[in-house]
Amino acid sequence: MSPYLSAEGLPALAAEDLSMFGRDPWWLVVVKAVFCFAFLMVTVLISIVMERKVVAWMQRRVGPNRHGPWGMLQSLADGVKLMLKEDVVVKRADKAVYILAPVVAAVPAFMAIAVIPFGPAGNEISVFGHRTTMQLTDLPIAALYILAVASVGIYGIVLAGWSSGSTYPLLGGLRSCAQMISYEIAMGAAFASVFLYSGRCRRRRSSNSRRTAGTWCCCRCRSSSTS
Repeated sequence: MSPYLSAEGLPALAAEDLSMFGRDPWWLVVVKAVFCFAFLMVTVLISIVMERKVVAWMQRRVGPNRHGPWGMLQSLADGVKLMLKEDVVVKRADKAVYILAPVVAAVPAFMAIAVIPFGPAGNEISVFGHRTTMQLTDLPIAALYILAVASVGIYGIVLAGWSSGSTYPLLGGLRSCAQMISYEIAMGAAFASVFLYSGRCRRRRSSNSRRTAGTWCCCRCRSSSTS
């Protein structure tokens, strides 16, 4: 019998136990995915307002104060205005790639949060009678997943510059691509130090190992490098 077939004749990959990715029913996975999406959107809205308020305070300006209490709904108003604006496509652009590029850049940002834990390892909550972890999924290679998904977003920037049919947007896209790659190299090195000390690539378990050790990984790395 072929080594790639199981005893029932099914492909070995299909017969593998996928419980390591989670045991939640499909509807609970959908609920957790919607929560992650909503959490990201609300966090971005609040972060933008806070940033604008801090920058206004530094520059002695008023800042956002019109929409909602203390201007807290300014980002929401900007988002609604952006969605209702006229969709302009330049004449020489490759329309399919021009529309697809922002999607390619935005989707990886939402995909990366799938492996980010919202609570310590082993801590479960009850959702309609089902016990589940405070995480969408806990991949065995969560660190590599984050790096891979974050790298896909670079293609969106390059495609956006190339699809415009003009030289200067292409040069701007390549410049932004080079910047993001340089940031990812530093981020990958920072990830590597944490997972080398924790001995695992699962985000939940690596966070728990830092908590049980009683110290931050940056302090441990610094103490080992100076010794």
